[in-house]
Amino acid sequence: MTSTTLHAFEETDMSVQILRFTTTPERIPEVEEAIAKLFAAVDAAGPEGIDYTAMRVGPDGEFMLVLRLSDANPLLDIPAAQEFRARLAEWAGGPAAPRPAVVLGRYTR
Repeated sequence: MTSTTLHAFEETDMSVQILRFTTTPERIPEVEEAIAKLFAAVDAAGPEGIDYTAMRVGPDGEFMLVLRLSDANPLLDIPAAQEFRARLAEWAGGPAAPRPAVVLGRYTR
């Protein structure tokens, strides 16, 4: 018999922001291309203390971006990130803003 101990999870050094939006099916390739450009620019800038993930959820044009930061947001200094942010409302058909999230659990190996 195996016992499992659950420990309270506390992530004190990182803030987490989540951006979710849905676009029309015909705009999916445009958004995916913009995400590729965004991530190429982030990679070229090479900021420290950042964990950034973008994904498409299902086949219907829903996107989710998750940004974990240990300090100030370096994306504010990357022009491609500003360009992406400026196009969000157009792709989403209305306002789309990141929302803070609280990490309740995380497993990484």
